[in-house]
Formats: sequence, structure tokens, C-alpha cells
Amino acid sequence: MFWRGEVGRWPLWLPVALGAGAALYFALSFEPSVRLGWAAIAVAVAAGGLAASGRWRVPLALVAALLLGFGLAKTRAAAVATPVLDQPLIAHLTARIASLEPRAHGVRLVLENVRSGAFVQTPLRVRVALRSGGDLHAGDWVSLTAKLDAPSAPVEPGAADIGRSLYFQSIGATGFVYGRARTIVAAGPPGVMQRMRQGVEDLRARMTRRIQVALPGSKGGVAAALITGTRGGISEEDESALRDAGLAHVLAIAGLHMALVGGGLFWLVRAVLAAVPAIALRYPIKKWAAGAALVASLFYLVISGAETAFDNYSILSIVCVIARALRSHNFTGDTTGDTVWSLFCEIQRRSRITLNQLVVGSIPTSPTNSPN
Repeated sequence: MFWRGEVGRWPLWLPVALGAGAALYFALSFEPSVRLGWAAIAVAVAAGGLAASGRWRVPLALVAALLLGFGLAKTRAAAVATPVLDQPLIAHLTARIASLEPRAHGVRLVLENVRSGAFVQTPLRVRVALRSGGDLHAGDWVSLTAKLDAPSAPVEPGAADIGRSLYFQSIGATGFVYGRARTIVAAGPPGVMQRMRQGVEDLRARMTRRIQVALPGSKGGVAAALITGTRGGISEEDESALRDAGLAHVLAIAGLHMALVGGGLFWLVRAVLAAVPAIALRYPIKKWAAGAALVASLFYLVISGAETAFDNYSILSIVCVIARALRSHNFTGDTTGDTVWSLFCEIQRRSRITLNQLVVGSIPTSPTNSPN
């Protein structure tokens, strides 16, 4: 029977159970209380403790993973919860720029610390389009007037739910700005995390501008999309051509790009060091190359904007790099299970599950000593 063959590989089913718990939460026709989410986590911890004692280990461990997935999904949804605008309105507001993305005709701003008397309940974040904003930077406080509406719903059954994606970014309203946005004096000093995020956003913006200056037009837009994740510089004609050709996904930074950066730098550094016999014969150049690849991959992760899919593939790539540095040839079975478990934990944190991630987590890998 199938399950008999899986008895020795049951830990590989833990991430599958974790993902199934998250899927169960999103499949509910009602919104459970956050207390139910915390209760599920508490029961999962208790079941995991009982499983560790040795009695009914496999069923208890799977139940613990299932409940943990449900609880993490619910508590994550509660942590990012924000009031969502229920009707269009025109509002004058002041806010801090959390991030900005250059577009073909202006910039798109994500605003936080929003203050306005027009809202019955103020969203944690608001996303607006601005015709002119070249002098604005992440961290600036601005005053502006905008027409706002609720995030858009799916255009058809089964289509991408942009509203849900924005909800998990704590964005409760979207719209566009009338006229210009004026910079104002900050309402208060930024915290440590805000200064770090501001520094990263400023770095991404400077890199994007320099790329677009060196490569004007859509060429610079494509280059910026592949390096900093900023896709606003691509013309509508070129973006439409990429969609029609089925190549639009190449612009979304994910595992392919991480493999090219990390793997390419690993090969290059090792090749250069191997060309110097005095170094190659005395020092562990493979570990040095793996370390350089790891640092470059993490830097790429930061400047790319750290999208969900890229985060998950980063976990896989980092584990591969570490395995190469340690000269491990056993990247199967338990290692894959641990990696997929980490991947699903990251998915739980972001609460946005994509098809390829579910596929990866749903294929338990056989150990090398398996007759199959």
C-alpha cells in the first residue's frame, strides 16, 4: 500500500500538512476568531510535544502540522489586518512615503502613518499614483489630495485577487493624486526599522535611476525590473508583447534570477581562484566561492524588493549554497523536507500561496537509499 511505503518518510509530509492547514483557513466561508487561531497553535504545540514522546508519533505530528498551518495563517491575517475602504471618496491626507516605484507616467507611492479626517476607519497603508514625483524619496512626509477607492476585486472567477494581495500588505485603499504632493515636516522621528527600510528603498531608487539613465527607454526598464524589481519603466507596448509571447513571468524576479546570480558568481569566483595555484592548492576555494555567492544572493534579495516567490526560492538557494560549501552530497530526503518546511513557513508568514510553491511542497522526495 502507498502509506506503507511512506512510513519511513513521514517527516517529508509535515510541510504538506502545514500547507493543507493554511489552505483550510482560506477555504472557510466565514472568518474565524483570532482566538481560534491561537488555540490551534496551542493545540499544535501540545500535539507536537506528545509526538516527541514517542506515542502515536506520526498521526500526532501530522495533526500538529495541520493545526499549526491553520493557526499561523489566521494569526498572520490578523497581524496585517487593516480597514478597507468600502466606497470611493476624495480625501486630503498627510502620510509618510513607505516606498515609491517609478512608472511610465509618474510614480506610484505606498503611504503609511496616514492621517485624514475623511476616513471613518483609516487604513494602515494607502497606494496612490502620482503624475510627477521625481523629487520625492522614501521616508518623506507629504500632504496631498487623492481620489481613493477599495482595492480591485478579481476580474473573473479564478483570476488573480489583487485586493487580497494588497490586504496582506496592509493596503486598504488605492487611487490617484490630484495635482502635486507637497513635502512637509515629519510628524515624528523615524524608528530604527523605518530608517533601515528607508535606506534600502533609497538604494533601490538610486540604482533604478542610474540604470534608466544609462539605458533609456524600455531597455532600462527591463534591466531595472531584473535588478531592482521596479517594472514601471517598461513601455506598455513591450510589456504587452512579452505577455503575448508568454514571457512576462521572466521579469518577475524568482528562482531563475537567484540561480543565475548565485550560481554565476560561485562559478566565476571559483574559476578565478583556481587560476592561481598558490591559492587553489592551499585554501578551500570552494567554500570561499560559496561564501561570495551567498553574500551576493542576499544582497540581490534586498535590492530586488524581496517579493514572496523570490524569498522562498532564496531559502532553497541558500540551503544549496551551504550544502556545497560543506561538501555535502546528501541533498535529498531529510534536507529537502527541512527546506520545504522552511519554504512553507515563509509562505505562512506572507499568506500568499502560489501554485508552484504548493507543487514543490506536495512532492515528498525519496531518500537516495530508497528502492524507488
